[in-house]
Amino acid sequence: MKTFKNFLIEAGASAERQENGFVDAVAQAVAENGDKPITIKTKDATVKGVIKAEKFSGRQRSGSEPYTDVQLFTSRGITNLSMKGPSAPSLAGGGLRGIEEIIPGLGARFFRAAYDNHIKKKLKPGDKVPDTYGKLNDKDKKLLVIGNKPMGGPIDYMYIGPMDVKSNFRNGVLEVNGSLIDSNKYADSKDLFFRLRARRGDQTFDPEASDRNGVAKIYGKSPSKGDSAGRLMVTDKAAKTRDIIVF
Repeated sequence: MKTFKNFLIEAGASAERQENGFVDAVAQAVAENGDKPITIKTKDATVKGVIKAEKFSGRQRSGSEPYTDVQLFTSRGITNLSMKGPSAPSLAGGGLRGIEEIIPGLGARFFRAAYDNHIKKKLKPGDKVPDTYGKLNDKDKKLLVIGNKPMGGPIDYMYIGPMDVKSNFRNGVLEVNGSLIDSNKYADSKDLFFRLRARRGDQTFDPEASDRNGVAKIYGKSPSKGDSAGRLMVTDKAAKTRDIIVF
């Protein structure tokens, strides 16, 4: 059985493969086009005047992974892409620190509501904590998907596709096997949820655990690895067997 750490390592390696494959496909297409701008086309969108693509080298102000994975340099400016696989565990946010960078107080409010829900459900210290979901409103989900400069954004497009990028270049047009989805349209088209889960399988409910601001952590420290908090993600899928809390 894979540990959560191994899952994250493998996911990171896959993401690198996708990003590198996309950047290489653009570089080869531009070279084949005599170093003249090309058009990138998917079934969802078209980006014209592309001169080159580069992996984004900046960071979030919080130190977490940036929203932008790849930048397209075009005749009209820079276009930021967030690269995801079809089953990416988190679509946006950058964890609690990242979410607080975009909408101060939102993550803390969700944690308080999640804690209250667990108490209401009579969860006891040492019990296993079920994954907790909360539906995001239209304004908040759009801000979280697009991001901002301190988060290494904002994002212009979500690129969602296989980790192995396949491409076809002809007559100045590069077609790739993923989807380029305008970030505003992406946020508008989906219900998005917070999902709070354990980082380690041996983390259990600790009603006394809190951060330096007094916000409940919910999860106790992992006896095996020492992790002392859960992982907050943004997802477009909520488990049907779980409560969707209001916050």
